[in-house]
Amino acid sequence: MLVLTVLGSVGLYATLNHHLASAAAARTLSSPIDDLVPFNIHGMFLYGGIYAIALTPACLIEDRRLLMRCALGFMLLLASAIPFWLLWPVTVPRTPLAGDGLLQWGLAFVRWADPPMNCFPSMHVGETVLAAYFCARMDRRAGLLVGLLALGVWWSTMAIDQHWFVDGLVGAALALVVGFAVLAVRPLPPGAFQPASLVRLLWAVGLYIVMFSALALPWLAGWATAPDLRSLTS
Repeated sequence: MLVLTVLGSVGLYATLNHHLASAAAARTLSSPIDDLVPFNIHGMFLYGGIYAIALTPACLIEDRRLLMRCALGFMLLLASAIPFWLLWPVTVPRTPLAGDGLLQWGLAFVRWADPPMNCFPSMHVGETVLAAYFCARMDRRAGLLVGLLALGVWWSTMAIDQHWFVDGLVGAALALVVGFAVLAVRPLPPGAFQPASLVRLLWAVGLYIVMFSALALPWLAGWATAPDLRSLTS
């Protein structure tokens, strides 16, 4: 259920984004903090891991009731962002890409698949912070690990020109509010938060490797290049 919820959010996010890219005027939300984060294409390594990070709670949850609460949390988080995307779209100017390496290909693909229109609030940050919150409720060590990864994702959203700092700030705040709310209403018994072995987080690592391998395949096979995609987004 949690996996389907995350996948469904991807489809809805992409559909709305492409619609807005062709129909809406957007604003920018630059801050001094954004000026301190230079463009860094290596941010792709963290940015591209969002879905592996978002699904870390599913690796640890043993209780079906908690799993359903997590799925509800991700749905509510997405729902809370949709009014902003539709009524107050935000965009981010993007640094031109140079070169035709693997990371350039990956970022060109991201820019083609994810036009910069529904930037505020950031669901990349929101979903990873929500995952960290749920993991922390089960195991502090897991929560700390996923929380550090969420901070890395937040940095990456600025480093590759996908989001402003405030996009991530509001996304994180919404995630914490939603996470607290879904667990505070009709609280679950303590036993529901008993986690599986942390070794099962390796499933998320495996998903990360599979995702990056799939993204790299067209470039490695010579089927497509970064300039090919850049021509579609220019």
